[in-house]
Amino acid sequence: MWNVDGHEWAIAQLRSNIRANRVAHAYLFTGPPGIGKSLLALRMAQALTCERQTGDPCLQCRTCRRVERGNHPDVRVAGMETQAAAAKADEAARQKELKIATIREWQRDLALRPYEAARRVLILRDAERLSEEAANAMLKTLEEPPEFATLLLVAHSNELLPTIVSRCRVLRLRPLSREQVAAALRARGATPERAVELAAWSGGRVGWAITMLADETAQAARREQLAALIALREQDLSAGLQWAEQRAKEYRAGEQETVLAWLELWQSWWRDVVYVAAGCDEAVTNVDRRAELAALARQVKPAEALAFWQQIVMTGQQLRENVNPQLALEHLVLHLPRAR
Repeated sequence: MWNVDGHEWAIAQLRSNIRANRVAHAYLFTGPPGIGKSLLALRMAQALTCERQTGDPCLQCRTCRRVERGNHPDVRVAGMETQAAAAKADEAARQKELKIATIREWQRDLALRPYEAARRVLILRDAERLSEEAANAMLKTLEEPPEFATLLLVAHSNELLPTIVSRCRVLRLRPLSREQVAAALRARGATPERAVELAAWSGGRVGWAITMLADETAQAARREQLAALIALREQDLSAGLQWAEQRAKEYRAGEQETVLAWLELWQSWWRDVVYVAAGCDEAVTNVDRRAELAALARQVKPAEALAFWQQIVMTGQQLRENVNPQLALEHLVLHLPRAR
């Protein structure tokens, strides 16, 4: 019993590998944040060390429970969170990549023979953040892994050295359908209406949706942010430029993910406008604002809405490429289709 929502094909593959005694020395789980990669990697670690050895984690034996709690001696988890926990608060806030010291420590752990289980399992989260030095060190381990070890790498993107990817068995997790996500939310106590809403917001990221369900504050914050973005079209240009200035300050202060999340939310709104204009209402993300979307789709030409959506996407790419954030964001605001 893997107790994972969706990804049945990946579970079937992993189960088959274990039962046929054809477990690879390294697996790479990729996909968008919140889609279930880390949970699937944890379940794989439990399945490999489970006392019952059926190919599935029983989630009940002492070993499965210890792996779940993070205190099994033969299962080690590393990533940005564990790296930050070992650093001073001010240094942790500045960390943007996995350092070679983290990988060296991971490798020292890997060299130890299993203490209780039949094999050692090491999970590396945030693998896409490996520094160049750390990636090269990781490559050496992947080329010559101990026979008793299995490495499980988790990455939010495919931005890894091709040589690392080629040495792993890759499982690219895909977004779930809205129906699957909504069912998972209802099973956790969500009302049908809330399940539909969060499933639409999630983009198929079931883990994201489950986390959001439990966080009313985050739900309210998303609604407020979207309302602020929608209002910019009706306000004068100075309001838009002030918004751009504030986001640029956040970006320069190290809150890049926060600013990119603003842009992702804005993308979802203008993409919805394009969908509604094209008669594809079932694809809308912001299902709680259908009436506003319909009104806006009547006011803005589809080509104009599409052009601005593309401009938002381009701005996100520019920020990732280290373009001056204030210039990029101000340029974006200047292209916003204004109310006539």
